[in-house]
Amino acid sequence: MADSKSISQRISRIGFQTLSIILLGIICWSCSSNKPTETPKTEAQPEATSAEKKPEKTADITLTLSDAENFEELLAKQNGKVVLVDFWATWCVPCVKNFHHTVEWNQKYADEGLSVISVSMDESDEETQKAVLEFLKSKDADFTNILATATDDQDPMDTFEVDGGALPHYRVYDRSGKLIKKFSFADPDQQFTQEDIETAIQEALKQKPE
Repeated sequence: MADSKSISQRISRIGFQTLSIILLGIICWSCSSNKPTETPKTEAQPEATSAEKKPEKTADITLTLSDAENFEELLAKQNGKVVLVDFWATWCVPCVKNFHHTVEWNQKYADEGLSVISVSMDESDEETQKAVLEFLKSKDADFTNILATATDDQDPMDTFEVDGGALPHYRVYDRSGKLIKKFSFADPDQQFTQEDIETAIQEALKQKPE
């Protein structure tokens, strides 16, 4: 039978082993708890795109009051260029409907020597002027725009010699300032199309500047 001393030593060894296991567990837990947590990797954010380029501001579109005399002076200043004059009004349905052609011709043929003038035959009161200008801006009418006026109670349709007061009315002048083509609805037997006007412009542009 084992004596009391050997039993005591055995118990001591068991206690020491148990204590060692407990301490080892505490150390391992402490190490794992102190380990820095890894932050989840986030996908690289795309670089901020540069601000979208804004379209360049177009030239200011203006509207000037002009009588027939001033109109003739304006025409004279276009010497060397082919000139298209578009007589129109906001109350004229076909004028408004086809005005975009005038804008397109200006953009298409300006580099070849075309100069465009629009002549509004609207009333000249302040409110109407604003409406006319707003329309011109909405169509990007980046060319010379005037509103026809007359003195002494005269009718601008007469002073500007718009045939029969019928709109739309177009004129094409050659590089020397000569009127070479007129398109008017005054005569119902002489109908025309936008293609007819463009053809006249093209033919006039073939003339070499002097």
